[in-house]
Amino acid sequence: INQLFPIMPIHRLDEEPTQRGILADLTCDSDGKIDQFIDLRDVKSLLELHPLRKAEEPGRISNSKSQILNPKSKEPYYLGFFLVGAYQEIMGNLHNLFGDSNAVHIKLSPRGYEIEHVVKGDTITEVLGYVQYDAEDLLEGMRRRTEQALQDNRITLAESQRLLQNYERSLRSYTYLSC
Repeated sequence: INQLFPIMPIHRLDEEPTQRGILADLTCDSDGKIDQFIDLRDVKSLLELHPLRKAEEPGRISNSKSQILNPKSKEPYYLGFFLVGAYQEIMGNLHNLFGDSNAVHIKLSPRGYEIEHVVKGDTITEVLGYVQYDAEDLLEGMRRRTEQALQDNRITLAESQRLLQNYERSLRSYTYLSC
């Protein structure tokens, strides 16, 4: 859609970013990737990033190939996507069924910044409700199918319990990916 929004790391700002990269995106707005970023005077094709660190050893940089293949072992790395709120509002929030994202209203002050207000984004149950699906009906349908699978010996009791717990937890969770 040829829109550029400021994107940058929002922590480790006292370190020089030594990596370059593009971002994968699963929304309909970016053809699967974000590969154009705001530069001082123009548009650049790569974003400056920091090397990922092992979660167990903050401050140390991992060069191990096995660590690269295991994202769960990484310390979280945070990027800020700025000025997207108005864009999402104009697009109607539900054009991709993700709903409202979490938002923070921040005010600059002489002491740095103050968080004025936190707006919580939609849950999966809320977004399903917007398009006339009832989460309780979905959960009941899953319960019936799970009970049938249990009776048919296709799953164990422990598996059926885990499946239903995960399904119910997912319905209450945020629509966007989280760590």
